Amino acid sequence: MTVSLQDKSVYTLILNCVDKQVPVPEFLNLYKEFYSEKFSTVLGNDDSENDINNTIEVSNNLSDDFVRLLNSKKPIVIAEYLTEILFGNYNSDLIKSFMPKLSSVHENKMLVHFFSRASLHFSTLNDKLIIDQLNKDLPDSIIPNLFTLEVNLTDNELTVTLFKFLQSIVNLATSPIILSTQYSDGSQDLLRKLSKVNKLLYRRISQVFDSKISFKDSKHLIKDIRQEYISSPSITSPQFISSPLSMMKTPMSTSGPSAAKYKDLKLLRYYKNIWLNNKIIKWEPINSDFLARYASISNSIFQENAPSPQITDALLTDLIETSFTCFAQFVSNKQYHQTNANLNLLERQWIIFISKHLPILVLKHSSSNPQVVTNALEKIDTKVIKAIKAYYSEKDDMKNRNEDLFEDYPTASLDIRHDFIKSLIMLGLQPPQFINDFLRDDQILDPKSLPTTDDLFIQTQQGTQEIVSNIPTFITDSLNSLELQTILNHNNEPNNGIHQIFLNFESISPTKQKEFSESILITLSEAIDSCNFTIITKLCALLSFNFSHSLTSILSFCTPREFVKIVMKFVDQQWSSAIVTKKEESDDSDEVINMSLSFSWALLLLINLNQIYDISLVNNSLNDGNTNLENSFSITFISRLSDIPDEFIIEGGNPKDTESQLKSHKLIQAWLSDLFVNGSISDNLMQNTDAKQLASTVPFIFKQVLYALEINAVADFDSIIGGVEYFLQPFMLSGLIKISFWLEDYLLHLKYADKQDDLINKVFKILNTIFNPNTLNEDSQTFHKAVLRINAARLLKIFRQFKKEPQANYGVYSSDSQEHSVLDTLIDKMVSVLGFSPTYYVDPRLLSSDSGYSQQKPLGYDRFMIFNENPVNKIMANQINSFWNLHSSTYYNLDYLKEVINFVTPIRFLTDVIQTLDYKLNTYGVPAIRNKITSIESEHVFDYLFYFLVLFDCETQIDAARMIQLFEDDSDYNAVGNNELPQASLHAEENNSTKNPVKTEDESHTKAEDIQDDDIDMLFGENETSTHITEEEVRIIDDVFTPKKFDDARALKRNSFGIILHDLKSLHNISYKNGNTSKDEYDRISKYHDKYLHMLKACVF
Repeated sequence: MTVSLQDKSVYTLILNCVDKQVPVPEFLNLYKEFYSEKFSTVLGNDDSENDINNTIEVSNNLSDDFVRLLNSKKPIVIAEYLTEILFGNYNSDLIKSFMPKLSSVHENKMLVHFFSRASLHFSTLNDKLIIDQLNKDLPDSIIPNLFTLEVNLTDNELTVTLFKFLQSIVNLATSPIILSTQYSDGSQDLLRKLSKVNKLLYRRISQVFDSKISFKDSKHLIKDIRQEYISSPSITSPQFISSPLSMMKTPMSTSGPSAAKYKDLKLLRYYKNIWLNNKIIKWEPINSDFLARYASISNSIFQENAPSPQITDALLTDLIETSFTCFAQFVSNKQYHQTNANLNLLERQWIIFISKHLPILVLKHSSSNPQVVTNALEKIDTKVIKAIKAYYSEKDDMKNRNEDLFEDYPTASLDIRHDFIKSLIMLGLQPPQFINDFLRDDQILDPKSLPTTDDLFIQTQQGTQEIVSNIPTFITDSLNSLELQTILNHNNEPNNGIHQIFLNFESISPTKQKEFSESILITLSEAIDSCNFTIITKLCALLSFNFSHSLTSILSFCTPREFVKIVMKFVDQQWSSAIVTKKEESDDSDEVINMSLSFSWALLLLINLNQIYDISLVNNSLNDGNTNLENSFSITFISRLSDIPDEFIIEGGNPKDTESQLKSHKLIQAWLSDLFVNGSISDNLMQNTDAKQLASTVPFIFKQVLYALEINAVADFDSIIGGVEYFLQPFMLSGLIKISFWLEDYLLHLKYADKQDDLINKVFKILNTIFNPNTLNEDSQTFHKAVLRINAARLLKIFRQFKKEPQANYGVYSSDSQEHSVLDTLIDKMVSVLGFSPTYYVDPRLLSSDSGYSQQKPLGYDRFMIFNENPVNKIMANQINSFWNLHSSTYYNLDYLKEVINFVTPIRFLTDVIQTLDYKLNTYGVPAIRNKITSIESEHVFDYLFYFLVLFDCETQIDAARMIQLFEDDSDYNAVGNNELPQASLHAEENNSTKNPVKTEDESHTKAEDIQDDDIDMLFGENETSTHITEEEVRIIDDVFTPKKFDDARALKRNSFGIILHDLKSLHNISYKNGNTSKDEYDRISKYHDKYLHMLKACVF
């Protein structure tokens, strides 16, 4: 009996060959036989999409096995086997799959042998077919992955063998190898490592690289008339200042190099502005390839194939100048165009980028020439400096607003330029006196007072400064000694080190901020993995308060996705299983409190990330491959924050299940009895109800209490007050979260439903009991303040509405009532918690004004408001005109535009913009252009628009690749247009009944078994239990019905402009085929679809 290989792997084959000491040439024959037998039924000889997908899947599985083998610490003959598989039996698909995974191999000895054998193979290679295929794979698959390979500096042998391998394959190149600019830094880093190890080889390799490898898209600052124009952009968007090129004649030809360069130059400022803003607002990492990607913005526009040398210092100068220009445009838009919004998070992100991330980029990439920064700051346009000064002066004195952007302002206040220079001084990139030498108009700083090192200091109890040398250890030790309630006291310098760091986070040097942020993420991850409830509680608390914008800064270095991923894992999975074990091990009351608080704080941190930082938990889960969203407690809870259901079901219970309903009823009955009748909570009830369950139980009870008050069903109001006081116990605090959000709608209901004053007074007394208690448990104090902050602004708005007495409606609850002191106490409490630490999307006047109703501009309690004098139509018209006029930035900033798009819906925004631009271009042409109605200028306008749309939709190259795949998949159109899905199913059934696929499968098995020989049987053994009855039955079912796979690309981008365009194209395709749409309309939609796809492929993410 022969063995079936369908359930065997190449991993097993190679290990068996190693055990039996099979020679390398003989092994290759065995592998070919194994490959043919195992995959002959899967891989065909055609180029169909199905066959291509199967080839990719097979290659991925094999390459995963190769990585396992290289990391297996088995004999190094494995490396020889793999060399023969990959390069001797040259397989391009397998190489494309394997090379990116080389970075996952950690066994250096195995890599050394692998590269050595591969070098020997290629040095003697003379097969022209293989050499031709190798030349196709070098620029795309092989060399880029070698340049990005992390080589251990201490392993000289690996460095040398890697370069000998590179030398052997580059020598086989028959034409110049053109690589993307992003790999330039990697090649230079590797060469620097080689120069320290083997200088002779370094010389030879450098000559080979110079002659055969070049990097495309490496042209940056072009020294011609355009450079002057690029460095002096318009600030007061939408007042367009035409470029010098608008004085020239527009190119007569609408195609060709001259037209392309004209268009490229025209759009360059806009592209950089939108790219930088998108990079920052989407929390994309400012990592090692940031500068290369920034450089490729202009290169992708110019689309020149000839590579040019990359001048890093010049590139940094351009980036610094562009960053300050973009920031000036940002604050100018905010000052004059966005008066109906309180959006300040993106502004903080810009400040962090310029003051912290830019200095790190200068430190890492510059040639240590101090003139890099000096030249950049000197090149900044005077209008840029005036715009920044004007904005900071207004922030210092909001009452004396001056609308003239170019008027001279007092220079007494510090601005973002000072912050940038301070960071450079800390990193040793500039001398201390530079801040006054350069900013001679602002001579208010003593250079001796500025820190000149990037050391991290804390103040000891003796008043001396101590340098923190080991940040991870310092974080752990400080957290262990931190008493959580002490972080509420800001009157004196705290004794705890980590508390000091968070309070003074803005003053920390950029490098130490980065190191500290990364250590915080690692510490939190390790605490969650080990279920260290104390560390989780304290760390989530410090992060939630965002002292000195610490959380925002940390997220800029580590990205919010990493935090969301680990905290969601703790809330959804680890906490519930961990508390069962902990309770069995210990009955310590402090440990029980820590367990409850750790859950509450972790959940609150997630809510902050979602509500304040707009981080989608759903998208994070989908990106991590988790499509089972219904079972996620955090997603379900946070998506329904303001909703308390009328029917209570225990956590994890089925609302339709009778047993779940009974358990839920008994649980609520027990809590109501203990809280409001017995006056104490039984130990059994506390032990059987954890913090996760209480997060929904407490709000339900609270809602029922208020409803009972409305129908006058409460006999003893004092018992109600006594019962709700228990909500402030540490183990019940998670219940306050939903209450603070649900109250917003309920209080509006009280305000405008003509409720009696007596009911309103009772409600305020209950709220005062839980929001402003006379005494509070030490373990509850910190979380109590944090939970009030998350919705304090909107509650404050409603509380103040109760104080405002309508002029024509007497008898309504008034601030003159005797009981208004309770309302004043609640208002003061909300103002107090909002001012405790930095808060975003809040009008700063809320913290200093009691009511603000007499002020000219209404107080803004929301991040985005619509007023009569600034309706949506006007907002949309301004932005559309900005696209039409070819401004150097959008009329509104991206945070504002995001609110507008969400408000009017993406599809309405897209259709309105496209239709209006079509009309304007066809009727008026492009403003400020001499030859107005030209196709090239119209294309410029749509390039502006679609560049904005693509960057708004996609964050990374992976996002773009998913969208491209969706766009280029014509099967969606055909399936929708011709109803091919049902027909395909019927066709499959017909094939099953007539061609008997099971029989065909058996025949293929038989043929495969006939060609097996004794060698394969010897390696894997006989398969005595081989039978195909069950497999055949399964195959029949699979052939008849194949369920549609979950489309994660569509789910992730469900509200994107790309999906809207894709669906519009699909619908127009159907309508056109049915004769319901004209060809002109169909062609118009197709043009937009193709324009988006073209921009999607051209954009740098």
